[in-house]
Amino acid sequence: MKNKSLLIGIIFGLITLGSLILRFQNYEELVNFHLDPPLFLHEVKEMVDSRTIRLIGPLVATKVIEGRYFFTGPTFYWLLAILGITLNWNVLLMTAFFAFWWLGTFILIFFWLKKRFGVLIALIVYALLSFVPFLIPYSRLIWNVNLIPFFGVLLLWFLEKRGEKRIYWWLAGLSFGLGLSIHYSVGLWFLILFYYLILDFKDKKFCFSNWLLFVLGAVLAEAPILLFELRHNFYNLRTILFQIRYYQPSISYDFSFRTHYYYNLPLVPLVAKGYGLLLEKLKRIFGFKIILFSQIILAIVFLAYSLFGPQGEALINPKGWYIERQREVSDLIVKDGEKGFEVAATINSDTRALELRWWLRQKGHEPMGVEDYNKTDILYLVAPESRPPEEENVWEVKALRPFKIAKEVDLGDGLIFYKLRRLPKEEP
Repeated sequence: MKNKSLLIGIIFGLITLGSLILRFQNYEELVNFHLDPPLFLHEVKEMVDSRTIRLIGPLVATKVIEGRYFFTGPTFYWLLAILGITLNWNVLLMTAFFAFWWLGTFILIFFWLKKRFGVLIALIVYALLSFVPFLIPYSRLIWNVNLIPFFGVLLLWFLEKRGEKRIYWWLAGLSFGLGLSIHYSVGLWFLILFYYLILDFKDKKFCFSNWLLFVLGAVLAEAPILLFELRHNFYNLRTILFQIRYYQPSISYDFSFRTHYYYNLPLVPLVAKGYGLLLEKLKRIFGFKIILFSQIILAIVFLAYSLFGPQGEALINPKGWYIERQREVSDLIVKDGEKGFEVAATINSDTRALELRWWLRQKGHEPMGVEDYNKTDILYLVAPESRPPEEENVWEVKALRPFKIAKEVDLGDGLIFYKLRRLPKEEP
């Protein structure tokens, strides 16, 4: 028995080590710091610097109709504020926190499934989750959806234990509310609640006070945004109802891994448990040795693909636009010594260059506001070779015309750094 426990401990340790190696190989080059992560940090830093507590979190930018958008809860921003203060706003360390958060989620799933299926099936699921290529890139970016699977595991675990102590009803509600505060995709969990509600009625165990405890836990977790709603005439709720009424998704819109892949993350705990059930049934049919061998092969395939295959292009920075190069560009801007300048980038969908604004902000050399491009005489631009500024049509560049290229630096990987200077407009 002692030898078996030691062997299991060694296997668990090797899986954990492999999980960390996969997430931290080429770490600085693969850390995602464009689009959402710098936006989050800008807003959280403003909250900390102003010494105010936000009652709302990030706006849901993918759901905007006629200029109306809604927000998630502030849980994620409060966490980032704690991380920022504790880690001195070090982007690499703050991102690493989410890598360890994912590892903690997998460990939580291991202990959850161990109670239901035993240690060997739990180890198999733990290994597959740790090595599956799809989830690894999430460990290299600061994103609210990274937190969702953890609270999903807690929700399911507490609901399974709800018959033991009434406190588990309240804890399940709290877990649900925290997940909902982080991202609206956890609306999928309402199907879980409906399943357990039907189950309680079927088993004649329905108790109104128990479900009331669940609701009270959820309300406590959602209290900040509920307070925001009361103060602002239920802005979020009215906006969501407005969007439900008028939103018409495009033909290409879907919830697949290819486009809105993060909407699938609330399902990670359900997939883990479902796979455990599948392994348990297959073990009875084929025997455990055959199942174990097949799962070892599958884990090796996942591991090899994660090590040597493409490393999550859908989530990493545009090619060559890693943190070291972002810092290099910000250093070039600081050394240039201009005041009252603007920055832009045409290498991704957000042309405001929020990542450059972050590094410049940290150096005490901030550009003008994101609405002031038409007021500046100097624009620093990062662009791919295929998009020269003379042919660029985005507003951030067009607002400077007529201009001349005062400086041009080849950054490598097909990226060019430009300094553009406004020219006097010719008299008609």
